[in-house]
Amino acid sequence: MSDTEAELVRRVFAGEERWGWEFVQPPEPPPHPDAANPPAHVEPSHTRVRDLTERATEKRNSSGCGCFTFLLAVGVFLGAGGDGAGIVAAGIAVVLLLVAWGASSPRARLRAAQRDLERAREQALREHQNRTRAWQRRLDTHRAEHLRRNEELDTWFPLALPSRPSRIDVFGGTAHGWASLLATVGGPLLGSGQPLLVLDLTQQAVALELAGFAARREVPVLHVPVPGAFLGVDLCAEFTPEELAEAIAEALATMRPPGTDVDLHAIDVDLLQTVASLLEGAVTFARLAAGLRVLMRVYDADPDRPGPLEPSEIEAISRAIDLVGHTERVQNELRYVRAQLELLARAEGGAADGSAGGSAGAAADGSVGGPVDGSAAGPVDAGVPALAQWWRPGALTIVTSEDVVHRRKDLTDRLVFFRLLHALRKRTFAGGTGTLVVAGADRLGRDALESMARQARTSGVRLVLLLEHLREGAVQVAGGSDSATVFMRMGNGEEAKAAAQFIGQEHRFLVNQLTRQVGETLTEGRSDGYTYQRGTSETDGTSRGGSSGKGGWGRNWGSSRSFSTSLSRSWQESTNTSTARSTTRGENLSRVYEFAVEPTQLQALPVTGLVLVEAGPGGRRVVFGDCNPGITLLPRLSARPRASLT
Repeated sequence: MSDTEAELVRRVFAGEERWGWEFVQPPEPPPHPDAANPPAHVEPSHTRVRDLTERATEKRNSSGCGCFTFLLAVGVFLGAGGDGAGIVAAGIAVVLLLVAWGASSPRARLRAAQRDLERAREQALREHQNRTRAWQRRLDTHRAEHLRRNEELDTWFPLALPSRPSRIDVFGGTAHGWASLLATVGGPLLGSGQPLLVLDLTQQAVALELAGFAARREVPVLHVPVPGAFLGVDLCAEFTPEELAEAIAEALATMRPPGTDVDLHAIDVDLLQTVASLLEGAVTFARLAAGLRVLMRVYDADPDRPGPLEPSEIEAISRAIDLVGHTERVQNELRYVRAQLELLARAEGGAADGSAGGSAGAAADGSVGGPVDGSAAGPVDAGVPALAQWWRPGALTIVTSEDVVHRRKDLTDRLVFFRLLHALRKRTFAGGTGTLVVAGADRLGRDALESMARQARTSGVRLVLLLEHLREGAVQVAGGSDSATVFMRMGNGEEAKAAAQFIGQEHRFLVNQLTRQVGETLTEGRSDGYTYQRGTSETDGTSRGGSSGKGGWGRNWGSSRSFSTSLSRSWQESTNTSTARSTTRGENLSRVYEFAVEPTQLQALPVTGLVLVEAGPGGRRVVFGDCNPGITLLPRLSARPRASLT
């Protein structure tokens, strides 16, 4: 065994009980506190440029004419001397005046202000880009730090059952999926010293993987092949005649279609109890079938060759013929019961002479042994009753039903099932410490499964039912009291729909409409205005005065008159253009009530995938999981269930 295999076996048998592994995606990093506040770009003020632009526009004409007139006057004044030096000096002065005027003109100041504004814009843009890069680095560093933390978090968590149900129903799945589930569940159970009994009715060796792991772990493994384990065994070692008759009658009742008369069960019990109570020696299936032939008066006693019954037994049963009745109904039922038991009687006779292939592996005293995979996995005590060996602490017992005859295989399945049910009723198995797994119990019927579940709960033994199909009878069994339900891959659409309905429905908000509306509005206007104003004012004034002095007396007078006329005209022309763009996005949600798990999801589950439905302490929960034992070798594996960490 390689190191990897040894480590896998060690991990499968370590830890607490689990039904698979739940994958939990690490949470997304939380947003940075500044994520919603990116740096804002502030545009430099262009008020000075706007003011200079207005001034330059107003003084464009008047400033030019005035300056030209001034310069011309200066040139004439300086050149009035008439000599060459004066002319040169006049030219130089004009040039200097032109340069000074150009540097101080409104247009020059406007160009300088525009250059300053452009430099300020470039500087503001660089600073904004630097702030944006620093802001983005903070966000990236924050996210990277949380991602590094997520890489250290566990992603696989054991899928436990906090409610500790006494019964677990598994519906759907394949043989490989069931084998993985049994290995995942059975490893910790056997590792903790609990007994585990697997009744495999599938003929697909679903417990073989677990048996291989147990053998490598040196855990005792007991293989019980049936019907071989039944052949030649004294049934009265486990049953009284009445109990034996009831067990066989219950098994035969499950083979009849639903709705059959219930009094047939009473007839079967009467016939079987009559024969079993009159047999003086061991009660085997061959001797029971022979006793029924005596009741039918078809038993052929050969004096030269001893048969299965003693003469005294034949005589006692013959005297009871009149007690069982001679009605057609009784005779038909007697013929049916005898035909069923003859199947096992023939196998028992073949085992005696070594010709029955389906009965190999059983000893005459009923003890059986041998691990499933043929390796040494613990000794089997010879001479100990078979049922006492089936339930040993820390041991794995696998009961498999194999037979080439379909009718005998079907009857054997039912008989071993009710044999286990009888053992639970008799408290043959110590309760409170072990688990009983029944794989492939679909054909046994609802009543049989409910009886087993009820008795297992009463006895303190946990029951696990592996059912391939979710049909009408199985649906009625699912979700019983103190139980959990597991759904694996379900290929049939109707069964997947029934499973989805069982899992339940929930309210969801779904997007049912997305709208996007884009609008653009273009407005253009032009206005002309003309204003004419004319005013006339006229003012008259008269003044009079007098004075007296040494020189005499004088008088003066005066009048004034003023006349003014004002005229003003103004023209105004304005053009305006505006564009408005708008975008509206809408999202409509509707509240719907639909499946929590769609049927197609159940049909598309991996082979080892499962959906667990449990009513736990915190309420009903639905969890997706995977029961592949190889998950135990993955990194970032938690040793505790996720529910216990919250």
